[in-house]
Amino acid sequence: MTNKIYMKIFLLTLSFIIAGRTYAQDMDDLKMLEELGITQEEKPVQYRHTEIKPEGALYLGYRFTDFSGSKKAFEYEHPDNVPVFGGRLEAYKYNIRLHADFDVHSKEDLQGDVNLAYGELLVGRWMHSTSFHNLDNIRLADLDTASSLFSIDARDGAVEYGMTTRINNVALRLKAPDFPAHAFFRLFYVNREGDFQQRSLLGSGFFQNMKRVTQVRDMDWDTEKYEFGLNSHLGHAEAEFSHVEKKFEVRKGDELIDRYEASAFRSRRDLPHNRVSELEGSSNTLKVHSNYNERVVASATVSIKERNNEDSGASADILYGAGTLQWTPLSRLSFFMKYTHTDVDVDNPSTASISGMVDDGSGNFVPGTFTFTVKPSISKTTDAFSLTGRYSPERGVTLKAKYSFENIERENADDWDLQDATKKHAMQLSTDLRMVKGLNFNAKYIHKAVVDPSYNIEPDNLDEGSTSVTWTPSPGINLLAIYRIAGDKRNDLNFSETESAKDRSARTDSLMGSGAFQLMRNLSLTTSYAYSRYRIKQDIVYFTGNDPLVDDSIPYEDTAHVYSASVNYIPVEKANVFGLVAYTKSAGEFSPRSADLLDPVSAASFSRQKFTETYYQVSTDYQCMKNVSCDVGFKYNKIDDTLDNIHDSSLDGHAYVIIVSVKKKWD
Repeated sequence: MTNKIYMKIFLLTLSFIIAGRTYAQDMDDLKMLEELGITQEEKPVQYRHTEIKPEGALYLGYRFTDFSGSKKAFEYEHPDNVPVFGGRLEAYKYNIRLHADFDVHSKEDLQGDVNLAYGELLVGRWMHSTSFHNLDNIRLADLDTASSLFSIDARDGAVEYGMTTRINNVALRLKAPDFPAHAFFRLFYVNREGDFQQRSLLGSGFFQNMKRVTQVRDMDWDTEKYEFGLNSHLGHAEAEFSHVEKKFEVRKGDELIDRYEASAFRSRRDLPHNRVSELEGSSNTLKVHSNYNERVVASATVSIKERNNEDSGASADILYGAGTLQWTPLSRLSFFMKYTHTDVDVDNPSTASISGMVDDGSGNFVPGTFTFTVKPSISKTTDAFSLTGRYSPERGVTLKAKYSFENIERENADDWDLQDATKKHAMQLSTDLRMVKGLNFNAKYIHKAVVDPSYNIEPDNLDEGSTSVTWTPSPGINLLAIYRIAGDKRNDLNFSETESAKDRSARTDSLMGSGAFQLMRNLSLTTSYAYSRYRIKQDIVYFTGNDPLVDDSIPYEDTAHVYSASVNYIPVEKANVFGLVAYTKSAGEFSPRSADLLDPVSAASFSRQKFTETYYQVSTDYQCMKNVSCDVGFKYNKIDDTLDNIHDSSLDGHAYVIIVSVKKKWD
């Protein structure tokens, strides 16, 4: 009797497994159950889906703002006073799922998210974000107003700059009925519209007549990306193919046209400058991987890409291939290997032309075209390999080790005074330990060595270490501390004009700590502190006439301290209060020693900065009636440019934003 029960349970379980993995052309469920010997009475009762009532909310209010001084006080807040509104809707009725929410704080500040699904056959999502960015109007300092060789032309006066960014992200997935295959479509669209400050060097373009100019530049730029693809589970493997089309289009603000004065080498000209080119590209990608639940998992990716500059005629063909292999011989031991090959073939025209107006020598301007020679672009091939091992000798202990190697081969590198080849080695060791219950420790060390680095900011050697500790001594206390230190060094800098410049070293220190405390059932406190320090010493090359001048071991340093504390308090069941205060102190300085950069005004005075920033936020929501809440939010920020550098634009400013709203909920 017992064996018969076990047999029935086994057959029933087997039927569910087979039904979950069957294809459309297989037998229907009824026939399969009959062949397995299961009668109608033994079939499971059909599940009845519970109907969930729709839920929603709407709110309406008003947003008050006040800005004084630099709008960097709230860099991403639009300065207008406007009505605000928003809402949320959730509806679930088998087989349809809908979730939507939106927030409108101005026409330049709105967010939206809509999710719609019909079972597993159709899943779609649309996300929209519009945000505003306050931009700087930098005031140029005229250090020698009596000089006729150097001048300033500020054409934008007290213009207030700003840029609106609109992002749309659409994803749609279709599933084949009773078969593990999907078709998908993705759209990513970004529009940036507004104006910003363009700074240019005009005049004759030579030392005898240099004019620094600031002017308004309008912009209306679009980035569009479309992706179509198919994927499917095919026995012991999964495969996916996708095609991507991408385009960057300039609707407004593609170039500026200004007059360049005559010099000993050319006549007066009206020429375009600071052009923004239109770009387009496409790619085809195939990915294949085996089942992830096996001891050996392999994957392969092949991608063919094309990139084109529609204005210059430059193009790039990119071939990318990658293969991975994961082996898990034991539950506590696993290895992961990856190899990638990238071939970038770049081509550009050997000449480029600029069309404008030229002085014919008698003061009349006539059309003219000027052609210049263009260096061949750099093509390169990159091969990279990495091997990672992970081992857990006992519960609560995980050890990891990783080695990686990268080899880069370049063509036409000599034309750009670069290395023909660069090799990079890296080693990484890390450990995760659970010391005792509630106390976790992590440590990581990375060493990198570069043979024949290409650019001066790339080090010969880099060492980095980090550690973190999380501790939960009681259910109401959570503590976190993270420290990171990194240092790198370059022994032979590459300046084509001189070999005297040698050394560059950099060091980064950062510390972060936070604590969350449940002081009472209705009162919680979160505090945090962060510190960052970045220091560089580097030989820098200047020119006095045609002769290079090396300034040895010039220091640059910036530091920042950030303190914050927040409180969440529920004084009564119908009310919630949140408060936050944050204080930031930062400073930076570049200190050259060359006499040519210290007289008549030190160049360091243009880069020396010291700021403090204070931020307050308070928000309350109170259930003033049934399903109705009254909300008030207040934000205040103040930036203090403590140096008040006369050679730099002042960033002193403060601002507040108040939002008052009423929210109604339905269920």
